[in-house]
Amino acid sequence: MAKQSWHDKEEDILGIQLDKADYWKSVELPNGIVIDISKDGKIIAIEISNAKKVFSGEARKVITASDTHKTKIIATAKNR
Repeated sequence: MAKQSWHDKEEDILGIQLDKADYWKSVELPNGIVIDISKDGKIIAIEISNAKKVFSGEARKVITASDTHKTKIIATAKNR
């Protein structure tokens, strides 16, 4: 599976999907990062809260690229 990222503009959360596997649980870190773990112990996704603060300045490209990628995924799904 190709890694995917998305940005929820309303909640300002950047999500990174690393792998597809059976979800087991999430671990929330004190800095606003949530890590999703599969039943076999692999990290399968990461969510970063307050993404615009974390990725400021030139690093904001990460959010812009995720917004563009999400738009492409939605458009592809609608065309099926």
